[in-house]
Amino acid sequence: MNKQVKAKLTRIGKTEKFQSVFQKLTTNNELTYDEKSYVLATAILFIRHYEKNRNYKTYADIAYYIILKYSHKYKDYEPLYDFSINFGFFPIVQALLNEELHEEGKLLELIVNYRLSEFKNSNNYIETLEQNIQSNNFLEDNANEKAYLAPTSFGKSSIIIDYIKNNLSKDSNVVIVVPTKSLLMQTYQMIRNANLNRRIIIHDEMYNSEKNFVAIFTQERALRLSNRRNVIFDSLIIDEAHNILKGGNDNRQILLSRLIARNLNNNPTQKVAYLSPLINDISNIRISNNQNITPHQIHFNIKEPEIFELTVNFDKFQYNRFVNQFYHLESNVPNKYNYILSNSLFKNFIYENSPRNIESEAKSLSEHLPIIENDNAINNLLDVLKQEVHKDFFGIKYLKNGIIYLHGKLPDIIKEYLESKFKEISSIKFLVANSVILEGINLPIDSLFILNTYRLSGKELINLIGRINRLNEIFNSENLELSKLLPKVHFINKKEYADGHNSKIQLLRSRIFEDKIDNPTLEAFDDSNLSPSEKENIDSLLENESMLLEIQSTTQEKLKQYLIESGIINYYIDIDSFINTFLTIYETVKNGENTAWDSLNTVEKVNMVFIEPHEVSDYEFNRLRNKAARNYYHNYITYSRKEAFNQRVISHVNYFKELANNENAQQRLLYVGKSYGETSYENDVNSPYKNYVNLTSKSHEEVVNLAIVKLKMEDDFLSFKLNRFVVMLFDYELISSDEYHSFIYGTTDEKKIALTRSGLTISLIGKLEGDNQMTNVEFDSFNNLIANDAFREYLATLNDLNRYEMEKYIL
Repeated sequence: MNKQVKAKLTRIGKTEKFQSVFQKLTTNNELTYDEKSYVLATAILFIRHYEKNRNYKTYADIAYYIILKYSHKYKDYEPLYDFSINFGFFPIVQALLNEELHEEGKLLELIVNYRLSEFKNSNNYIETLEQNIQSNNFLEDNANEKAYLAPTSFGKSSIIIDYIKNNLSKDSNVVIVVPTKSLLMQTYQMIRNANLNRRIIIHDEMYNSEKNFVAIFTQERALRLSNRRNVIFDSLIIDEAHNILKGGNDNRQILLSRLIARNLNNNPTQKVAYLSPLINDISNIRISNNQNITPHQIHFNIKEPEIFELTVNFDKFQYNRFVNQFYHLESNVPNKYNYILSNSLFKNFIYENSPRNIESEAKSLSEHLPIIENDNAINNLLDVLKQEVHKDFFGIKYLKNGIIYLHGKLPDIIKEYLESKFKEISSIKFLVANSVILEGINLPIDSLFILNTYRLSGKELINLIGRINRLNEIFNSENLELSKLLPKVHFINKKEYADGHNSKIQLLRSRIFEDKIDNPTLEAFDDSNLSPSEKENIDSLLENESMLLEIQSTTQEKLKQYLIESGIINYYIDIDSFINTFLTIYETVKNGENTAWDSLNTVEKVNMVFIEPHEVSDYEFNRLRNKAARNYYHNYITYSRKEAFNQRVISHVNYFKELANNENAQQRLLYVGKSYGETSYENDVNSPYKNYVNLTSKSHEEVVNLAIVKLKMEDDFLSFKLNRFVVMLFDYELISSDEYHSFIYGTTDEKKIALTRSGLTISLIGKLEGDNQMTNVEFDSFNNLIANDAFREYLATLNDLNRYEMEKYIL
């Protein structure tokens, strides 16, 4: 919000007449005839102020809010129709005509309907005027780099499809870069359903030297394909592009800017499309001042959230962002769960921050809800989860009350399956989750309850709120509900806000926030306020990034380049010492001087080369110094991951119970990381964090659920950490291709490897083999996975989860 406008609206909000009427309108109290006339007249004045200076968009926003609230409350849709016609809010115009909420002469209505059809996109959805102009301009723009910046739910998916169809030749390859695996799979489904007649790949090792393809990758996979196979992309589509601005220890923003820089270095004519709801100034994401990124930005949002707050004193307020005022609505609310239930709608999202808090809130909420009886959809889901996960999975208990909880420590397939059930089953009313659904995941949500604002900036709040009542759900549904254009957002405060209102709420006064540039590889990064040690670290990082773009001649330089590229450099305090030691070990193995090498399993080889002789800075990886940990992971890789998931849970529960009965107190501690940790390892000087739980203090049910999240942690540890060291052993020819494939894919069978690269899990392939279905799945002429009629008959015999998992990948 413009500072001048903000100050003026604050002053206007304090004038007696306006304050009284605006408060009544905001809080849905009755207005007299004179007050109705007054408030509509103020809307007209705000519109005139906006027309005098189009930079003052907040004046148009408040006018729209007044008219929308008035029309919805009094079922008088003439003001809303007139405003929507003039401002190009054509989805509202079409909806009012379809629902016969506005009367036009027949001829005029025919003309309006005819003109509205011109604003229908490829998904048969009527766009706003601004959306239509900006999306068409974006698609017609021939610039090498361009951006589509639009509020959440403004047609980003259709833009991606249209961009690929209209802008890219059949002989080009394109990679859609997404930040998460969940969004990767959602995007894969979208691309697959678009019938682009191209090879679609979702893993770098699916690449088979195709000339044209569509890849849906995380930045890590895109870089691996570029580096290991020398692939040069014709076009990059960067989804959720605001992530490149971020900081953080995982360096994923560095990888994203590295991908763009490397591909530009290899392909100066590369096309890049940036998509984001949260970038204010597109020039801030440039990695070089030579870049010229053309923005196509949508400023107006036809949803205007209604913000409520429950204080720690159990007083309910409503906040109006335009005048920065809290209106008291209610005192002595019994408790927060009573508040949630009394303010809940059809589908409700309860936001918490950490996995442990999410599970705790789901449990507490379930205690205030009745058991759902005689619901076939719920009962079928419960049976599937009992069979495929475990009968004591917390998710089963809370589902009986219509609650699903999701977080990043749940196994991917379970999380994605439960997301689909939240969409499908009407009796599941509550979703308790964290930022796993912040980026891109489309779920039906009618109201939002925010229990924790820790780490939520203004931009992230806007993005989170944008998940409620997506526009296609509002305007493509059978019954128009204008109230969904006023999505309900409830902040439920904790003790830290006891002295007043939650300050995060007032961030919502504006929809526009300055970009916070924490990525040091960006041109706009400012290091003037950094300490000398921070500057030194950044200089080292930038030096490494520059090194990647240069041709290196010496063995040491090439090795360092590999270590930077793979991220292995971040695991060691003294990288020069690591290089020297690695090369010495490398020579002894290659020369046959290391007589023990061939007798070692792969995990032991990783220990010998990467851990034992070095000072390792990564705590989780460094645990492999312990022989028992190495034995555990060898067993996990060789046997456990090939089992069905429910069997893996049972095996781990039994293993944890053995540990709990160990005479050595230290052996009763289980590593679970910071998310679930409750205690530190005795004499553990390497980590100040509580990364362990004492298994002797856990009930059987708690042990079962620790096993479920532990399996996800182990799979992530393999995928994101341990595998990169095995890849390096393979790349440096220290292990054979058979050993490499056995470790990474659990097999040396070429078809099974191809299926794994196509997304199927090792255990799922084992099920296909056990059910004699391997001959019923093949690859089509585009190398995409397809199935025959016999396989489709087989699918009908499976339970819902197995069928869901297979249909994700197999056409």
